[in-house]
Amino acid sequence: MDIGTRIAGHKGFKWTAAMLGGAAILLLGIGSSFPSSKNAGSYSRAHYVFPPQVKEKGLKFAGVPIPLDRRDVAERVVDQINYLLMDRRAGTMQVFDRMAVYGPMMKKILHDEKIPADLIYLSALVSSLLPNATTRSGGVGWWALGSANQKSGPSAGQWVSTNDWDDRRDPVLSTRIASTIMQGLRKRYSNADWLLVAAAFVDGADTIDAVAKKAPGFSYWDMVMPPYSEILVPRLVALKIIDTHRQFYGVDIRPMSPLQYDFLDRLKLEKDLPLHVVAKWCRTNPRALWEINPGVDPSSGVLPKPDKRSPSGFPLRVPKGNGKTVRMMLQRDGYLSK
Repeated sequence: MDIGTRIAGHKGFKWTAAMLGGAAILLLGIGSSFPSSKNAGSYSRAHYVFPPQVKEKGLKFAGVPIPLDRRDVAERVVDQINYLLMDRRAGTMQVFDRMAVYGPMMKKILHDEKIPADLIYLSALVSSLLPNATTRSGGVGWWALGSANQKSGPSAGQWVSTNDWDDRRDPVLSTRIASTIMQGLRKRYSNADWLLVAAAFVDGADTIDAVAKKAPGFSYWDMVMPPYSEILVPRLVALKIIDTHRQFYGVDIRPMSPLQYDFLDRLKLEKDLPLHVVAKWCRTNPRALWEINPGVDPSSGVLPKPDKRSPSGFPLRVPKGNGKTVRMMLQRDGYLSK
């Protein structure tokens, strides 16, 4: 059963064209209709509050202590908890499902690149963990890479984008690129913390540079941030609190298994490889293949052969246990040289 069917099988969940299409409505993302802070709820009218453990022991996000003892900070975070659980509850539950499926492979890259695991929530907010997500500022994929705001700052995060393939839509490659960008931002703000890095990731380094210069020595919570960043960090913290205290908030969803696959690495194909051909070899369907290879453009459904932009070829994942068979078939049918 493919991932979309598994998620749709959960009570109360329904996949829609808006969720799966290239112009996806980002249920949690900042690239669509982004609310102003004044419309994000009110602490005095809040329905949901902090769990007792958070009140007693405090909370860290990406290793940074969150000053929830400050009323202004507590209000901003509680507002976002209520936004996610009241205004966007269905979308939040679906993101938790996708995080269970795709999160482990993305977190491994973050760990390997020495990026705090909590920043997986940044991907959840900017894309709802949808590979075909797009933002108004031009961002694409799991980390909304390529937005107008990211044209300033570290330029090391480069990607390949062709008619048949886009690195930004691949969960592993895009996470590696996003990690490179965040590493560069971390060096840029060596006297700050990961909260400012997250703000710069979405609003652009030049924009956050200007903000930081007006408040030297102060933390994120003390600065007057641009609209996106003003809500982004409190919402990141809120999403982590909900995710790590699901029972307290009545988040009762069936656990889903992480994605399982055999990785054939980058293939130097002799000719383009249609996913439907691989699907037949694996006795599955093209959609199931695309879900583990979302870097392939769904309109073409083809894993392209190497070109000058990617001379080492493109990666291929196949259902667990099929790697050896697929490699043999690739050689038999002339897709790989023997």
